[in-house]
Amino acid sequence: MNYQLLLECYASGSEITQDELQMLEIELDTQIENIKLSRTQLCLKIAPKHICKAALVCQGSTWISCLASVFDKCSTPTLGQKTKGAIVFDELVRQGYLITD
Repeated sequence: MNYQLLLECYASGSEITQDELQMLEIELDTQIENIKLSRTQLCLKIAPKHICKAALVCQGSTWISCLASVFDKCSTPTLGQKTKGAIVFDELVRQGYLITD
């Protein structure tokens, strides 16, 4: 199952299992690395409204932002470790996809 299908299931009310959470983490880490290499990654496309809503991110957010948000909601963070959402945000800024003033 790819991450988009998994997020579709999550948006429709399905719980994410530990195995699926591990898959999401691997996919998220891979996507973070991929955005450094190519501007045509699917994860940089705008996610559908219902996915953004389920992920609790603003409408018009990217798939990778939704993925990170869902991962952070479903996992237990380690004390002192950055959330995946923060890592994605920092990388999007570093790669010029987001501009902060």
